[in-house]
Amino acid sequence: MNPDAVSVAMLHQEPHPAHRGFAEAVSADLVDYHRLSLGPLEETVLEDGLNGVVYPDYDVYLVEGSRPLYAALTRRFTRGGKLVYLCADHGLCQLGNADFEGDSALKSLIGRFGTPIIRGVGRRGIDGVIAVSEFAAEFTRPVVGPETPIEIAHPFVQPGTYDALGDVTPDIESNVAVTVARPWRYKGIDMLVDAWPRVREAVPAAELHVVGGGHPEAYGETPGVRVRGYVENLADAFAPASLFVQPSRMDTFPVSTLEAMRAGLVPLVTRTAGTRSEAREIDPSLVVEPSTDALARGVVEYFERGLADRRELAARARERGDRFDPDSRTAAFRESFREVLKAL
Repeated sequence: MNPDAVSVAMLHQEPHPAHRGFAEAVSADLVDYHRLSLGPLEETVLEDGLNGVVYPDYDVYLVEGSRPLYAALTRRFTRGGKLVYLCADHGLCQLGNADFEGDSALKSLIGRFGTPIIRGVGRRGIDGVIAVSEFAAEFTRPVVGPETPIEIAHPFVQPGTYDALGDVTPDIESNVAVTVARPWRYKGIDMLVDAWPRVREAVPAAELHVVGGGHPEAYGETPGVRVRGYVENLADAFAPASLFVQPSRMDTFPVSTLEAMRAGLVPLVTRTAGTRSEAREIDPSLVVEPSTDALARGVVEYFERGLADRRELAARARERGDRFDPDSRTAAFRESFREVLKAL
């Protein structure tokens, strides 16, 4: 397929700002996957299928995340067009798990018990994949099969935030860790809070700042934990800290890790976060298992490092973070998209 002679639509729910930038990079029109609202069929597979039938005609449908997939596959099988899946969430990673949660009871059942069906449909209907991390590519490969082209393109830090965080001078000498996330279970903030008493046993003055709206105020009852809530300026959240923790149970490539690195914070991330690729390049010890014990050990190990060692790690972190500017990442996405289309 000639990438210079195709019309492209991005099917989205609420496009992530970085994904909106990706769409612009390949001149894709933004199309809300949920064009029709069908009352009693709301958020069912049937509603998704009917939505897919009425999409306008494009050569390529770039599908943002797993939620629009049912609709996109209907379009692909009934009216044609190529389907390129932008794997930017962890929906496919949960296939077959007892705790799989779709946005309806039927979708949850399909996710738990219909793995062979999903893989069969995926191999026939998904023509190509752009994954936002190596982790995302790994769990997508079994769904799409060995022949489907997969390219990797990382997201970026938003322009204004990128510029502002470059001026942050974190307190590298402090025993303060910060985490930034929404209050969703998969982000693992509860595990990190549960780990904090064990951290304080080794480092009595250690503090954890939880940033983001909606977290339980009860977290603040744990000694050393401060719930800061929503913070408008991330620079204010990062400046008092020397360590950023991404305790996700599952996360394709959380931009919060990139923002922290851009600010010069050392990232400690779980093995099930896509940003493990970045933390590992700084120091392999900065990637831990997604468990309370492993998070506690990782934090303590960092806090027990000497100042010179911390400064070296922080310098490496900022160098890695500098790579996630909008211009270079959108250019990389454009090239990945072209490579997938050439392979079709």
